[in-house]
Amino acid sequence: MKTALVCIDIYTVNEGDTLYSISEKYDVPVSLLMRINCIDDPYNLRIGTKLCIPGTEEQLPGNRPEPYKTHTVIPGDTLYLIAKKHGIKLDSLMRANPDIDPYNLLIGTELRIPG
Repeated sequence: MKTALVCIDIYTVNEGDTLYSISEKYDVPVSLLMRINCIDDPYNLRIGTKLCIPGTEEQLPGNRPEPYKTHTVIPGDTLYLIAKKHGIKLDSLMRANPDIDPYNLLIGTELRIPG
C-alpha cells in the first residue's frame, strides 16, 4: 500500500535557489518536487514562486512529537561547533534550521537539534 503524499510545507523561491538546493534543504528528490509542483523546466524557477514540499501526513506539524531538542546560541558558537557538541552532522543541523544564516548566527537564537 502506497503512502499518500501531502503538502507539509510551502516554500517561496528566493534569488539563487535551484530545485536541487531546495531538494537538499527538505530532503526530497528533485523529480518528486518537479512532479508535485508540475514543473517542466527545472532551470526556469522564478523568484516568488510558491512550491509545495511533499511528505507524508505523519510529517505534518502537530502530527508527530518534536524529534529534536534545542540549543540556545551563546557567544563563540558556530554551527560547526554546535553540531560537534551534540554529535550530529553539520548538514543535519542546517536542514533542521533552514531559516538560520550560518554566517550571521545571533546570540540567543534557539536552534533545533535533530534527535
